[in-house]
Amino acid sequence: MSKKFVLFLLMLSVITLRADVLIINGLTHIFAASSGQVLSGRIELQNNASEPAIVRFYLTDYFFHHTGSTEYPEAGSLQRSNANWIELQAPEVTVPGNSNMTYSFSVIVPSDENLSGTYWGVIMVEPIIAFADEELEGITVRTKTRYAVQVVTNFGEPESRSIEIVGRSLSNNDGVYSLIMDIKNTSDWWMRPEVSASIFNQAGEVVGEFMGNTLRLYPQTSGRFVVPFEGLSPGDYRVLALIRDGEDVWGAQYSMKIE
Repeated sequence: MSKKFVLFLLMLSVITLRADVLIINGLTHIFAASSGQVLSGRIELQNNASEPAIVRFYLTDYFFHHTGSTEYPEAGSLQRSNANWIELQAPEVTVPGNSNMTYSFSVIVPSDENLSGTYWGVIMVEPIIAFADEELEGITVRTKTRYAVQVVTNFGEPESRSIEIVGRSLSNNDGVYSLIMDIKNTSDWWMRPEVSASIFNQAGEVVGEFMGNTLRLYPQTSGRFVVPFEGLSPGDYRVLALIRDGEDVWGAQYSMKIE
């Protein structure tokens, strides 16, 4: 029997296991915090299966890059982590079948008047799948669904926000050109910038206004913003890209050639 045939038989016997526990009140909790304060939050769980579900909870940090990579380092390892301030109701709970449950957590803010800006961490919520390997034939694929619930604490009012454009490029996807901007948050406050672009022809006339996506950026994290230029004819253009976050606006100009 050939190796390919054996592999084919094994693939036919793959069994996928999943959980039916959902979080129904959102994956981000934002608090206005002050020194020494105790904050309370809750996670609403919903079990859509008929059987009880065991759900595990633990803390991590959270960081991401414009390249698409996401990291969940040990709780408290990042400079602006608040993960060690978070107290969980329990390391795990059992949600009855076809039922909802409220899971509580607290944020114990340190007594430190120097705290300023945004601090964040993650409560990882992971349903536990129980099964007996000996009852299953072939390869068993364990598909774990886990939720990263972000807990954000903001201290005071933003004094200033700043960004760095760490990369830019022009892509062509099936004839649709797009401006790609990689933006890093270099301030101490979180932000949610949106990127737009005005396109000018060689005569200085505006030939199009285009909107891109928006992303939440924590301090020192970076994201990729894409502005598609649909319907733009071939030619030489000047691009005025604007990055807006509330009342803060940054601009950059580029030359662009579409063939």
